[in-house]
Amino acid sequence: MNRQEIEEFATKLAPVLDGFTVEIADDRPVHLVRSDGACLVVHRVWKCPERVKIIAGYPDGDAGYGLPRHEITAAVVRGPERIAADIRRRLLPTYERDLAIVRERLTEAAVADAQRARFAGRLRRLIPAAHVVDEGRRLAARWYVGTAAYVLTASGEASTCRIEIDGADHDLVARMARALTQEQ
Repeated sequence: MNRQEIEEFATKLAPVLDGFTVEIADDRPVHLVRSDGACLVVHRVWKCPERVKIIAGYPDGDAGYGLPRHEITAAVVRGPERIAADIRRRLLPTYERDLAIVRERLTEAAVADAQRARFAGRLRRLIPAAHVVDEGRRLAARWYVGTAAYVLTASGEASTCRIEIDGADHDLVARMARALTQEQ
């Protein structure tokens, strides 16, 4: 199958797969997408022009999720209806279960990002001269008082984290911790 045949096949397959629509772009493989974020990618099988491979994709690719790859291959001559039935029976049940896990992880990450952003905001208000860098699971702030340089790092989960301040005495660390942990 060439690219045009894949596009034609996907265009026939999408209507018989509940809720999926075809997306065709020159710079990527043909996608079948659903409004809830489910995505099926249609590829030709190398050296098997009569077969297609349907690969289920996760939002933002599959890196970092640690979940299995879901895919099936099918003979094009079986037709869109029978291939859609195979997709519904063999691919979608486990893929939709894992897609729900991915959505849950994305929601948790968004909550952690929001908590970290609030913490960074408190840090910026508390130390206006600080340069604050959000590195994902770690915040770093650097500031100077006279010739003394301070580096605060907060790492760990957004709701509970470890705070270290290089160059600070115990009193400063205690005052900073109290100020940073107050909800504002």
